[in-house]
Amino acid sequence: MRNLLQKPVRASVIAAELGLAFEGDDVEVATVAPISAPRAHALSFATHPIPDELPANVCVIAPGPLALGTRTACLRSLRPRLDFVKALLILDRLGTFERWTRPPEIHPSAVVGPNVSFGNGVVVGAGTRIGANVTIASNTRIGNDCWLKANCVIGEAGFGFERDTDGKPLRMLHFGGVILEDRVEVGSSTTVCQGTLAPTVIEQDSKIDDHVHVAHNVHIKKNALVTACAELSGGVVIGEAAWVGPNASVLEKVHVGDRAFIGIGAVVLRDVAPDTTVVGNPARVLERKRLAGGA
Repeated sequence: MRNLLQKPVRASVIAAELGLAFEGDDVEVATVAPISAPRAHALSFATHPIPDELPANVCVIAPGPLALGTRTACLRSLRPRLDFVKALLILDRLGTFERWTRPPEIHPSAVVGPNVSFGNGVVVGAGTRIGANVTIASNTRIGNDCWLKANCVIGEAGFGFERDTDGKPLRMLHFGGVILEDRVEVGSSTTVCQGTLAPTVIEQDSKIDDHVHVAHNVHIKKNALVTACAELSGGVVIGEAAWVGPNASVLEKVHVGDRAFIGIGAVVLRDVAPDTTVVGNPARVLERKRLAGGA
């Protein structure tokens, strides 16, 4: 699924469908985007009031006052993320999100094993090896000289839900895709979920072991190592040349610094500074490396 609508939907229509108060100009919504990168004619959401003026023709679901610019719209909500999830379903019903139709592009030098499934919009670079029974979903870009081992799944929707007021979980539509840069390895039976509004990214020369779970919107920076059975929750950032030990779990949106070391079975609940070793459940600092010229 792409984040572009076949037919735009007015902000006032979305507000009426959701039962939300509407302010500003009745802009046409033709796409969706994160509030960190607002775009013209995009619907976004914010969980806190936004102090800066938005660009023109943006529609935001948000609480509290906004500095509304020219030709912008705001839908007031006490639960912006929930209403955004609902709005995505409304947009798909009224305007229909486009589906990927471009056939996969596989470089002639790539080696593809048996029973590999490619979605539309997939790109596979030169020299990449793909093992048996791998699934690569739509909107996945794989660089040169990568290795995807047997039975891994790349680019299917992540486990993104928001509970409705009656407790029923509603699935958030995913549009972000996955980017694997050059020389990335993904182990057997590992899952790398696509991002929600922005891609899940694994940078060059990073290596992901067998039976690892990489959730939506994770960003693994270059030269990182993530070992067997580790779990990285949504929005986690793993720094350059960091090491994540076997069976470690990292809580959503936690940032692990460059060259940090996450011990075996550690449960990481808060950010880890660069050059720091953490162990245990909950993870605690075991060692901080002394930086040259510093304390």
